[in-house]
Amino acid sequence: MSKVLLDVKNLGRSFSQGGETIEIFKDLNMQIAEGEMVALVGPSGAGKSTLLHLIGLLDKPTKGEIFVDGHEAGKLNDLERTKLRRDFIGFVYQFHYLQPEFSALENVVLPQMIKGRSKSDANEFGKQLLETLGLGHRVSHRPARLSGGEQQRVAIARALANRPKLLLTDEPTGNLDPDTSEEVFEMLVDLVRGTGIGALIATHNMDLAARMDRILFLKNGKVSEV
Repeated sequence: MSKVLLDVKNLGRSFSQGGETIEIFKDLNMQIAEGEMVALVGPSGAGKSTLLHLIGLLDKPTKGEIFVDGHEAGKLNDLERTKLRRDFIGFVYQFHYLQPEFSALENVVLPQMIKGRSKSDANEFGKQLLETLGLGHRVSHRPARLSGGEQQRVAIARALANRPKLLLTDEPTGNLDPDTSEEVFEMLVDLVRGTGIGALIATHNMDLAARMDRILFLKNGKVSEV
């Protein structure tokens, strides 16, 4: 059996607002295994982005446990959580969030150098990723000189730069036109399949979701298989 990369057990998350407690998740359970692509779908406001933030260790649950690569995140201090997030998890958002003053290559090199990789090694791997994504001729261009699809492909390369085992994406093609969305999605799938990492992809596009290994439907604070 494939190794379980993510194991969420009895997850709860609530907020206080106006003297009332608003419960977003209640006893939510899910797993993602190595080499598995899982779609996360659900109505707007169901909490898909909130769930990704919790899984990505950017927020903490009110209750329950999140095991990332066998580590119970709730038992880690802030430094340990940061290191686990940096080394294990890659993020792709709906907006690319590239650093505008840096070139495409520099945006992919920077997270590698933060992790401690030499500039020469980071440059070599960054170019390899960008070439795989069809951007070998655009490595020196800044984000403002790239199309929306190219910007998102750089964001994908950046997310994979530190060779994560788990990729989290939040509507990664939501800002793109249908043709560009299809092209970027195909490249994302090829890269994920080629590296054997696990991926959780939040999307409203059921055509894209249907092409993944599993679909999880988020509603009323819980997930269920579609």
